[in-house]
Amino acid sequence: MEHIAAQMERDLRSKYSHLMVKWYEAVDWTEPLIVGLLIFHVVLLATLWLTRKRLYTQFALFVLIILMVVSTETLNKWARENWRLFATQRYFDEQGVFMGIFYAGPLLAAGFFQLLLSMKNMVDMVVIVKRAEYRQQLKAKKNK
Repeated sequence: MEHIAAQMERDLRSKYSHLMVKWYEAVDWTEPLIVGLLIFHVVLLATLWLTRKRLYTQFALFVLIILMVVSTETLNKWARENWRLFATQRYFDEQGVFMGIFYAGPLLAAGFFQLLLSMKNMVDMVVIVKRAEYRQQLKAKKNK
């Protein structure tokens, strides 16, 4: 299995690594749009982490993430027509590659991160409930 994975990695690198280098070089990483998006995603992840125990805040953030992902196509269309207002290059194409990489992809990753945090909270709750049940069983046995 490791041999197959290594072979696939070599094949992918040989076929697509030059495209990734060209794409990386084409993006102006100091542009306020790019920096702003990166900062936004870092702040969103930090907010998800810091509010992980607050149910209503997490729910509101979840709804916000969903709405932002759903609006990606409309936002990309608007940005494609008005890119000069906030960017120095035309990043927005009809396929939405830029929006997928810099906007929707990280939002989906943040949603997945939030899902993992929620699952951890559920596991913690199950542990608390099971410990309480166990203590009640011990008390019931002592009282008999």
